[in-house]
Amino acid sequence: MYDVIILPKAEEDVLNNTDYIAFEKNSPETALRLAAGFRNTIARLEFMPEQHELDEDEELAEKGIRRCYYKNYKIFFYVNESSHSVYILRVLHMLVDSKPLLLKMHF
Repeated sequence: MYDVIILPKAEEDVLNNTDYIAFEKNSPETALRLAAGFRNTIARLEFMPEQHELDEDEELAEKGIRRCYYKNYKIFFYVNESSHSVYILRVLHMLVDSKPLLLKMHF
């Protein structure tokens, strides 16, 4: 098993994504289900996180950034084998240009 560590930016992403659904789309029940789905998908990364592919972008893949999906969102993460940890970097809608956001992160 791996330790799963959610970085502050990823926590902020989850909050922003669910707030948007709850308040802008006026659907708090859907937002609660979305938050639970994010948490469940992230929690499953403690088992075999390397089964998820490296990002399709070569520059991100070279940094070891992987991704998994929940609905219309990509959950970006990095696996540190030496500490047996998974770092959740960002949780972004598929339409967001994620590369510049990920490249400026330090992990």
